[in-house]
Formats: sequence, structure tokens, C-alpha cells
Amino acid sequence: MTKARRSALAWAIPAALVVAVSTVITMRQARASNDPVPKRFSGSTVVLRLPSLLRSQRLPSRVRVAIVRDQAAESFYTNKATLDTIVNSWKDALTAVGADARIVPSSAIGSTRDARVLVVPSSPCLTVATREAIDLAGSRGQGLIITGAAGINDAGCRHLGYGLVVAATGASRVEPLEDRPMVYVTIPYGGPLTIDIPPGSKLELNPASQIALRLPERDAVYTDYSLEPAPVAKQPLMSGAIAHSTYRGARLAYWGFGVREIVPRPWDREIMLLLVRNSVAWAARVPLPSIEPWPNNHTAATAFVQDVEDQFTNARYAADSLQAIGVPGTFFVLSDLARRNTRLTRELQKTGEVGSHTENHHLLGGIPPERQQARLALTQHDLTEILGSKVTGLRPPEEQFDVETMKAWLGAGGTYMLGANDSRSASPELLPVERDTLVLLPRTGDDDFGVLAPSQSQDPAATGRLLKEEFDWIHALGGLYALSYHSQLLSRPEHLPALAHLAREIAADTTVWIATTSEIATWWRARSQLETSARMIGANKLELTLRNRGATGVRGAVIRITQPSPLRAVSAIGGKLLPSDEMVTRVLVPFVAARNSRVISVGLKR
Repeated sequence: MTKARRSALAWAIPAALVVAVSTVITMRQARASNDPVPKRFSGSTVVLRLPSLLRSQRLPSRVRVAIVRDQAAESFYTNKATLDTIVNSWKDALTAVGADARIVPSSAIGSTRDARVLVVPSSPCLTVATREAIDLAGSRGQGLIITGAAGINDAGCRHLGYGLVVAATGASRVEPLEDRPMVYVTIPYGGPLTIDIPPGSKLELNPASQIALRLPERDAVYTDYSLEPAPVAKQPLMSGAIAHSTYRGARLAYWGFGVREIVPRPWDREIMLLLVRNSVAWAARVPLPSIEPWPNNHTAATAFVQDVEDQFTNARYAADSLQAIGVPGTFFVLSDLARRNTRLTRELQKTGEVGSHTENHHLLGGIPPERQQARLALTQHDLTEILGSKVTGLRPPEEQFDVETMKAWLGAGGTYMLGANDSRSASPELLPVERDTLVLLPRTGDDDFGVLAPSQSQDPAATGRLLKEEFDWIHALGGLYALSYHSQLLSRPEHLPALAHLAREIAADTTVWIATTSEIATWWRARSQLETSARMIGANKLELTLRNRGATGVRGAVIRITQPSPLRAVSAIGGKLLPSDEMVTRVLVPFVAARNSRVISVGLKR
């Protein structure tokens, strides 16, 4: 090769590289600019129509249930068929959970002593026979489920007041719910009626004659759409929608609404059936072991989630602050900007986790499936190249996504998304996507655009208080508080003290699991593969079995079971006994291997 040719080649190679890089950039820009602008919508509208993979609603054993059709209640309703509709809706629900349900007229209620549970559904007028059956249920070894304005009138439909509901539930006050355009019931975690229901799950009801209780401890509360408490006339604690109690020796579950009032969507039906199953199990003293929502004795979870977009380098301030406090952060980055800030992107990964916020913040949901696939494959490729491994999380811009977005992200190697879920739960969800599943983590509460809106104080202390109030309520529900903030707002130096103050307060609360969103999604998926069962051995030993159907081992699962008798747990072999409420046993299982089981023997005594 001549000197002239070598010289020409030396110039040609760099020139070709420049042209190639320019071509890639041009193609990226052309693809982005050619994307159609989709109609704007929230991913909530998509999630609203989707089912979520929940635990089985079936009872572990068949339970005989008598549904009381009180003749006196028939005359209360304008249409005589209304009572039959109410009663039949309960029969359908009870049959669906595996109960042996039959409808019994109040005149024949004395012959139903073989039933383990009596259901008295929305019967404002009650005969003497039904009232006697309620009062004698405990002595007959029966449990009770009572709903609505039961017994506010006598057999002649003359007004008596809420004496029966007050006596049965222990409420200090009972009030009808005022007129509302829509009624929402949100279910905190912890009571025997909430077993296997994701913490902070919301039911949507058609407005009817719903009843609210004033109680310090409630199994469900009336809220607004955003899961915030909505008590009657803003009276403190006047928001109880469901409660459990013991009435004259009978275990009782009270619902302030009826089954037929629940909006007929897949999510609402599944949650309703879990409530029916749990109510029957509580009333019939059937033990239901379950896996608590969070690992290692934590009662709630928190993730600090930043969208790293405009003013990209501000992410460093939040990352440094969180690292100094000792908590991890999750950073959803625009991969086009990450390519220009590779060193910072790698530093963010070291302080927690990096996920994708797409390559350029253009909307995903609503554009053609092939474009979503190409864009998400591109952002995954670029972030993998920077970080050395695939990212698993996606934060769709402006929370606009559809089923095609979910398919495309799974196809690109992702496993979870963080975004809107119609506020139907404060917990992660497993959504079926063709033959796969995707974990959806909800954003709960306002993001920093809400708490730092022009109408709000910009003082860091005031901002911190607003954030803490939202955290406190999600913590009370037992759910996931995902603080969503942005590189161009809360991560700016002048606002950072609010973030740091909140992080320090939450870090000081040992009941909260602070984790990356990837860790939370991984746990939720692994937890779904765990199954529990329980049996009594003799009079003083409870045997719990934990089975792991998954392909990975699971650490820190907590088994919870409500005791069918007043015995209390005093020892555990194979697990660690945890502090618990009366008649509740909680056991921490350090580890269960993939496709394996652990047996825990719990000693009981009076």
C-alpha cells in the first residue's frame, strides 16, 4: 500500500465514523419526529378494564350458610322483587366462594341450626324470628354477616333506630351516607376481613342507602377516588364501611353496603369475593393462613422515584442526599440524555436503580404497536450498553400507556412498570399480558408538581409536611408509598431539603421497607408464588406449611393466621414467632427454597 493510499485511508475511516454516527442520530430524530401524536389519555383508563391476578377466593372447606329472607323487609321496598334481587346476589357470591348457600324465609329460620353462618342482607324491617336468630347465634355455635340498615324498623316497618347495628358492631355512632355521585370503599390491611386483599384496595359502589360507622378500628373505610378518607359530614372516624366484632358469643362481620351495589368490573368483583370469603371464614371460625404483603415484619413500603428528564444533572443532588441518609433511590432516565451523561447514569445505578423513562419522553400509549416495540427496544439497548445489564423498570411518560406498551416492554426484557392504576389499589398488581405477567407499581398521592404547584407554599418545610401527610395515610393502609418527583423540580437544590427531611423521617420508621421499585416488583412477583395451609395437630399444636411454586428462593415471608380458638402461640419450630394481636399468630420464615416447602410447628396454650 502506498503512502498516499494509507494517508487517504487514515482520513476516510474517521470520516466514515462521523457519517455513521450522524446517520444514527438523524435516524433517531427522524423516527421521533415521524411518530404520530396520539390522543391523550391516562393509563388508568386501560387498567380500569383489566383483571389483576389475585389469590383464590375459594374457602378451604365447604361452609353451610343460611341467607335469611325476612318477609317484613319485603314491604320496605317499593318493588317487591328488590329483596329477592338482594338475597340472590348474596347467594351467587357465596356459591362463588365455595359455600353451601341456601335461602331461608324468616318463618323457618329456627330450623337452620345446621348452618354455621347466618346472613341477614339489607333488611331494614325485621321480624321477631330473625332478631331472635341473631341474638341466639352465638349460643348455637353460629356466626353472623349483617349488611346495611338492618333492623332499623320492626316487623311493621315502624322506626326503631340503629340500635341493632350499634350493639352488633360496637360502633359509637351510625349514620347513613350522604348523597354522593359515586361511593368508594378502601380496604386497609390487617383485619381478619382483609386477608389476601392487596393493602389499600378500592371498591367502587353505585350510590344507594349505604351506612357508615364511627369506630377506631375499621376493616374498610369510605374514601374519595384518590383513597383519601371521606367521612360523613367530615366527622372524625365517621367513615367505617366494614367491621368485624363478636356479638353475644357469635363472630360477626358487618357491611355498610350490599353485594349488588358493587360496580360489575373484574377488579371490583374479585375484591368483593375475597371480602365474602373472609367474612364467612371469620364468622364460621375457619382459619385462613396468608402471606403478609411485605417481607421481614414490615407493615408498609416506600420507594423514592425520580423522573430524570429536564435538567438531567440535578439527579446527582437527590442521589447524593438519599445515599447520605442511607436509603436507595430509583431513577427513571431518558436514555437519549443518559447517553450524553453516561458517568452520572452509572453513578445513579450505584445509589439504587436505573430504569427507563423512554428515550425522549414522547408518549407511548396510543401509537402503533410496532413503534412502541422499536422505541422500547432502543431505550433498553442504550441503557444496557451504558450500565452493562438490562433494566427491568419502565415509567411511561405522563403515565400514558396501553396493553401494547406492556407487551412491548416485556418483549424488550422489562418486568415491571410504574404508573397510574385508577387509584384502585395502593399496592402492586400482577397484570396478565398474554402468556406473561407484568408487575404494575402504583403512583400514590401527588407528585412534586402537585405539592409544588403555584398555589402551594414553596417553603421546604411546608412541602415536607404535605408529603408526610400523604405518606402517613398510605402507611396506615399498609400500602406502597411511591414518591414521584422530577429532576427539574424537587431535585433542585432549593427544594432538596423537603426530600431529605421526608427521607430521614421514613428511614427512622422501622416498620417501613424502603427499597428500589425493582426490589418491590421482584418481591411482589415472588410472593405470588407462595402458598400456605394450616392444620391442627391435637389440641395444642398448629402446623403451618409454606410452599414456594416459584423458580427462585424467597426470604423473609411472614405467615399470618387468625386463630379459630382463644389459644395463643407460645413457640415456633421452623420459623420465628412475631408479636401479634390477640387471636392472631404471625411467623417469620427466614427462607424457602425454589419449588420447595417449609413446615412450621406452632405451640399453643391458653
